[in-house]
Amino acid sequence: MGSRTIAGAAALLAGIAGIAAVAGAQEAPRESRDFPGLPETDEPPSILAILAHPDDEITIAPALAIAARSGGEVTLVFATSGDAGPGSSGLEPGEELAALREGEARCSARALGLDAPEFWRLGDGTLAAMARMEDSPARRLSERIAAIVERTRPAVVMTWGPDGGYGHADHRMVSAAVTQVLARMDETRPNLLYAAIPADDARTAPPGFEQWATTHPTIITDRIGYGETDLDAAGRALACYESQFPAAAREALVPMLHRMVWRGQVHFREAFPHEF
Repeated sequence: MGSRTIAGAAALLAGIAGIAAVAGAQEAPRESRDFPGLPETDEPPSILAILAHPDDEITIAPALAIAARSGGEVTLVFATSGDAGPGSSGLEPGEELAALREGEARCSARALGLDAPEFWRLGDGTLAAMARMEDSPARRLSERIAAIVERTRPAVVMTWGPDGGYGHADHRMVSAAVTQVLARMDETRPNLLYAAIPADDARTAPPGFEQWATTHPTIITDRIGYGETDLDAAGRALACYESQFPAAAREALVPMLHRMVWRGQVHFREAFPHEF
């Protein structure tokens, strides 16, 4: 979610009273072990999630949790350590903040049942800077992506869509770099899934998500159902991010996402269709 933490915790907190009511009326999560974006196989899912900042994984947390709970190998990578985004920590940008956010990301990964994440430390807020230059963060990002795909050989890669959620330049650059690297691979490439929020004119956007991009349901290809266990894991993962979210937001955000965004399924759009 990056240096602005869902476009500002203040906007999120403005709707806490409404969220509390929503949380009290949660629908039961759907218990599912179906992974539509994966090849048809009895093997557990192999997923590589490449994101920009610690706490970005919260947007897809139940999907990561159920993949891990199903025995899958899930690798979580952060291109930056969020060293520019103080959130609610009061810390100045820099190494101390980066170390704090990396520790929170490790806590989140444990809560989701994942191994410790990788941190590439390419510089929060810098990924789009002078992207065409030879030693730019964007070039180094692409090199790291190619190397980790070669090393882990996942069945699926998950990342931000081209919209970057709410337009964050780091999110957009991670999406573009992942897409570029996988697009040059042959038919053995992993399936690439972009995180998506379904467009639904019948529902009001959650507080703090008014500027987030949505995706028409007709091009959403993958809907990964989750259960109570996975939702609880997502809540414990979010609770790790004390530097980024005030206590009220940490308590309310996952129930809000469950009721108003995920609705029992985490949604994705496949980047490369299998049939032409």
